[in-house]
Amino acid sequence: MTPSFAPNAATSTPSKTGSPSFSWTVPKKPNRNPLKIGFDARLAYRRGVGTYTANLLLALSRVDRKNHYTVFNAPESLRGQIPNPRFEWVELAFGNPAQYEQWLLPRAARERGLDFLHYTDNSGTTFTDFPYVLTLHDAMHVRPLSRVRPKPSLWYRLVYAYKQWSVPRSARAAKQILTVSQFSKQEIMRTTGVPEEKITVTLEGVDRKAFAQTRRKLTKLFKILVHGAADERKNLSNILKAAQIWKTKNLPFQILIVGMDEAELKSTHYLQDVIDLDLGSMLEWAGNVTHDILRAIYADVDLFLYPSRLEGFGLPVLEAFSSGVPVVTSNTTSLPEVAGNAAALVDPENPHDIAECVEKLYRKPALRKALVAKGLARAKQFTWEKTAQLTLPVYERMGERK
Repeated sequence: MTPSFAPNAATSTPSKTGSPSFSWTVPKKPNRNPLKIGFDARLAYRRGVGTYTANLLLALSRVDRKNHYTVFNAPESLRGQIPNPRFEWVELAFGNPAQYEQWLLPRAARERGLDFLHYTDNSGTTFTDFPYVLTLHDAMHVRPLSRVRPKPSLWYRLVYAYKQWSVPRSARAAKQILTVSQFSKQEIMRTTGVPEEKITVTLEGVDRKAFAQTRRKLTKLFKILVHGAADERKNLSNILKAAQIWKTKNLPFQILIVGMDEAELKSTHYLQDVIDLDLGSMLEWAGNVTHDILRAIYADVDLFLYPSRLEGFGLPVLEAFSSGVPVVTSNTTSLPEVAGNAAALVDPENPHDIAECVEKLYRKPALRKALVAKGLARAKQFTWEKTAQLTLPVYERMGERK
């Protein structure tokens, strides 16, 4: 095989004629041996981090034909979808997340002779020197707890304190960092001080077979889907204020809120807000729903309203696009990066802007139809296979460190 050569401009020196001369070096041969990769799948299918974790692993099982994976604590629903002999499944018992991340997982990886770990939930070990890739989805750890949950439980306080302590330290300890948007990359650099060259952006994807467009039945109510959470960044307060504006105009809206169980809802002021604004007849609380139910909900709504104050990526926007649902989302943080020109963008801090935009779409079916077409086209640009293909070179760089 004929070796390839590349000029090393960093060591160039002027020649007698004044033009640069180069020292020619043979590029380092890329790693050709299969890597033994440990993958933390503990949170697979649980909220946004879990969607990323499960779908990245599924895509890696399809596109990576070389490396071996030891997957820790994956749910059975995920295991059954990967009949790949290069995937080994390990159940690692643990008492709490900190114990698992800091000691048990790196110890298990070392005992099994793995080359490195991939932590997928924003933090990794800082008490051992075992090498790892870290997926750091955002820089939300810098927010004070009061901006995350109004009435946190003691357990939530402990978990949040752990994340605030561990995330910046993990970012500095990780050999490579993956993140999900250019916005998140800039925020991570700003809040942790890690250099730009350490961070690789791997945009997330959407399963277009799972979230497929269906023909919806027209009804007298204009149905709006909202993703709620106790976290104030989901902006339910301003959504409710926008709903009051629609109510004063006697517009036939119905809002379906998913994403909060009863305990989480009771930890907020939202129920009292609904009473104060007299919105009970316009709202339906669906709680936490399965992916199957969520797909059915997308098939039954007229609009997806997602004016989040802060997102590292914004997966629900892609799910709505792929489902053929017009989207209204925020003009801030990562959301314009994900939405492109396929969604209507609003100021998340302005309830009147939110209300006016949604009313405009309600009154103009042609505009909704145009957004649906743009959303379907936009969704095609984001696949989990692309996410996996962008992840593999990072794994190869980890292999070169051996």
